[in-house]
Amino acid sequence: LLNLKEIVLRSNIYGVRDASICARGPKYVTAQDIISPPSVEIVDTTQHIANLTEPIDLCIGLQIRRD
Repeated sequence: LLNLKEIVLRSNIYGVRDASICARGPKYVTAQDIISPPSVEIVDTTQHIANLTEPIDLCIGLQIRRD
């Protein structure tokens, strides 16, 4: 989770937006794997999130908030 907190996002819309990550290992998961609404921009899509070394599924629901 610490890697998720370091991801820089940009949006001009206030409020809460839903996003998600779904990946199947083995895979090097980066910010590019985040599925977000068009109003949210991921500044650095190469940022590391996780390294899946086994053939497992990783599915994370995210809430993006801008106050």
